[in-house]
Amino acid sequence: MSSIILGIAALVAINSFNYNLVEDVDEQALSILGADYVVSGNNPPNDEVQSMLDSLPGEKAKKVELFSMAFLPKTEATQFVRVKAVEGGFPFYGKMVTEPAAAAETFKKGEGAVVDEGMMANYSLAVGDSIRLGNETFPIVGKLISAVGSTGAAAIFAPSVFINNSSLDSTGLIQPGSLVDYNFYWKLPEDFAINDWDGARKEAFRNSSVRTTTLTEQKEELSEAFANLNYFLNLVALVSLLLGCIGVASSVFIYVKTKINSIAIFRCLGMKGSQAFTIYFLQIFALGALGVMAGAILGSAIQLLIPIVLSDLLPFEVTTDISWRAITEGLTIGMIITTLFALLPLVGVRRISPLRTLRTNYEGDAQGVDVLTWVINFAIIAFVYLFLWRLTSEPLTALAFTGGLIVAFLLLYATSKLIIWGVKKFFPRSWSFVLRQGLANLFRPNNQTQTLLVSIGLGTSILTTLFIIQGLLLNNVADMDVGKRPNVILYGIEKYQMNGLDSLTSEYDLPIIQSV
Repeated sequence: MSSIILGIAALVAINSFNYNLVEDVDEQALSILGADYVVSGNNPPNDEVQSMLDSLPGEKAKKVELFSMAFLPKTEATQFVRVKAVEGGFPFYGKMVTEPAAAAETFKKGEGAVVDEGMMANYSLAVGDSIRLGNETFPIVGKLISAVGSTGAAAIFAPSVFINNSSLDSTGLIQPGSLVDYNFYWKLPEDFAINDWDGARKEAFRNSSVRTTTLTEQKEELSEAFANLNYFLNLVALVSLLLGCIGVASSVFIYVKTKINSIAIFRCLGMKGSQAFTIYFLQIFALGALGVMAGAILGSAIQLLIPIVLSDLLPFEVTTDISWRAITEGLTIGMIITTLFALLPLVGVRRISPLRTLRTNYEGDAQGVDVLTWVINFAIIAFVYLFLWRLTSEPLTALAFTGGLIVAFLLLYATSKLIIWGVKKFFPRSWSFVLRQGLANLFRPNNQTQTLLVSIGLGTSILTTLFIIQGLLLNNVADMDVGKRPNVILYGIEKYQMNGLDSLTSEYDLPIIQSV
């Protein structure tokens, strides 16, 4: 039962988070992008690109970004920062939250800099202190709480410092070889067909090493960024649910075996096999329904924690509304798959003979092929396939995964049968009592050998797959290196220090790949 609860909880929590995320992407895509249209590149636009951009209507803004070392006179410390020089009304959508609030507009007038709040806390800075960027020293007019395109995770690596674009030249930060991002933003008229305009010029922009982003593309990128994670987590939840259902089937099988004599007595009193089946089916169905509902409630509670855990990695705040769609799907999937697995051992109840009351080893009720058993097996396979097809939208991928589960299940089941046969065939009767008793439990009535082997085997295969994928990704990264890419970066090196640094690195056989 606990496996069913956890499996349904995982499905409901994952789908609730995903549905809330999709809704938030649609609602907040403009705020995330900050504009209707964005053009970016590592160099200022050439004449051809500039002439195309000049034809765009609406309001325009500019932001230049680059990494640099900042000097803090108050503490005489240095910090690696991401300088963002803004010109115009960016962001057009969403807002920059600063403290004091007026600082979001003050720095745009060239009156100072806005510094990330985490950096200010680390160095005990306050509004009114100063920060030096290159050749220019700026008074700190406010601390940055949040801004369009900034996340907490990025601020850990390089805190943001906002200044006015007109002050950038005086800093002297942009030198030949500097890595600079030039971003241009437009707030367009509502009736302007930006997708058509951008599509007609996409190739020309690409040839000029210019990137463009529309609202539609932003939504797609955000959705795709979480799609693979959602697929993977759903597959893990489904496998967990399947493993739980295997346990349910085993438990029901053992439960039915303990009730065989009672069922046989009822059959002697005139009860039909279908009536006996209905009685026990209702019991199992009620227990399964309780487990599924408990899982749905637990999943709804867990999904409240997911946005908190991922808050630093998300570019926007994800709502934690209860998703009735996810709950309905979890209840439906849970009830169907739990019922199907419970039916496998229950269908045998229909064929229990009244002669069981006289002969406990009577096997007449087990003769012949029960078509309903094959129908249930087919229904389980079909349901898993349809679920995967709906999840991935790839019929071949769903078929391959379903086939893999079937092959793994059959191999593990055959292995368990082989182990039981081997222990019976070559039972070590000369061993001690404790060892003989332990081995005998592998094939005694009501044993869980097959269930445990299948469950543990499938679970282990999932973990092994994760490690294999991790290894493949790490190997791909290692192959990309081939000994020619840097793995250590040094910041804040002055020109007069270069000769000494060259000598030091050469002494330890650490060549400098690039210096800018």
